[in-house]
Amino acid sequence: MIQFSSINPNSTFAELLELERKEFALYQHHDFLDYQKQRLAFLEKHLNSASVNALHDYVKTNKPKIGVFAGSFSPFHKGHYNVLQKAEKLFDKVIIAFGKNPAKDVHTWPVPKTISNRQITSYNSLLTDHIESFGYDVTVVRGLRNSTDFQYEQNQYRYIQELKPDIKIINIFCDKEFEHISSSGIRTLEKYNKHQNYLLD
Repeated sequence: MIQFSSINPNSTFAELLELERKEFALYQHHDFLDYQKQRLAFLEKHLNSASVNALHDYVKTNKPKIGVFAGSFSPFHKGHYNVLQKAEKLFDKVIIAFGKNPAKDVHTWPVPKTISNRQITSYNSLLTDHIESFGYDVTVVRGLRNSTDFQYEQNQYRYIQELKPDIKIINIFCDKEFEHISSSGIRTLEKYNKHQNYLLD
């Protein structure tokens, strides 16, 4: 149960809209449809002014820009976080989707506390099936380190597009200081206990 902030019926719509943006960010770890349902139920108890009525209509019809940052993330490292931060400047919310990859999942890595306030999902199906399971429009975010990654993603995109022609994908390059970091490299360094500097808290 989400504990929303109290509503001042004397607030202007602009003030309530700013409050709404803060609430949406604060509870981004909730799925959008769950958030919307609870938010509407809360607002329906406070429909006592034109501005609150307008906010209710806004929440009911608003379609936020939501990205899904998908990957095996085995583990989720500083390079991934750099891409996530860039994506969050482009979207109202970014879901982090951990895909199960038998070729990489030697063991389960813990989810860093740094990203624990985001909505985190996991899937062991096709990415296209996972995207459809949300029930609302999303854009897939793919993180890239270099031109080699870009070529790989281009090939993957063709498969994905054949499975889901209407899918939207955006590629985001990490900053140069992170382009050498890879999950496979970290897994190698872990064997010698030299991997910690590349991980998040």
